[in-house]
Amino acid sequence: MSSYPVNEMKNNYYAFNYASTLNLRYKSRSKNGTMIGNEDHGSEYLGIPMTIIIPPENISQLQFESEIKQVSLNTKINQIIKDHLDWHADAHEAKMYYVPRSLITNTVNHLTEQQLSVVAQSVVNDFRDMSLLLRGEYTFSSFFDILNIWLKITETPNRFEESEHEYKVVIRHGMGYKYSYFIKEVYRQVIELRYHKSIHYNITDNSVVIGGAK
Repeated sequence: MSSYPVNEMKNNYYAFNYASTLNLRYKSRSKNGTMIGNEDHGSEYLGIPMTIIIPPENISQLQFESEIKQVSLNTKINQIIKDHLDWHADAHEAKMYYVPRSLITNTVNHLTEQQLSVVAQSVVNDFRDMSLLLRGEYTFSSFFDILNIWLKITETPNRFEESEHEYKVVIRHGMGYKYSYFIKEVYRQVIELRYHKSIHYNITDNSVVIGGAK
């Protein structure tokens, strides 16, 4: 993506030129079947050049974060826009809210495994709503897509491996065994109960590993 530096300051605001991205709202496939709108966040790609006005203190914060993440300022701004369109814009409609991590951990630890399974079902419904809002469908692939976005937004360390026929998801959260059980139940209820696919899993106090056939 082509980018332009800060070029002027008027009335304590910077005029910043950058290239916005296309097709961020919904992923689509090109004629050869490759995904459009799922680019590597660290890479530059073409878009529509436009000018926006950003307060100088915000520019300083963005530049600082860009240097830490070792990406260009242009890439950082497009990451923010993409995260907004992929998640934040419709999170309230899908009943997604932000709560302290300690509140989640303490709440989960006071629930039985049966109660966690019930809570997991409500979370599955929320993921369904989010998938319908952001992707226009609720399929096996869109579930994983939305879940990957959630892991990225919450900055939860994870690894997703897949081949033509199999997949494996590794999530490291450090929030205790009960939370691992809860995450496993979310996956299980979607994969086994809705899409009737078998899964295998391993859960510890700090991590969840789930895999199976596509």
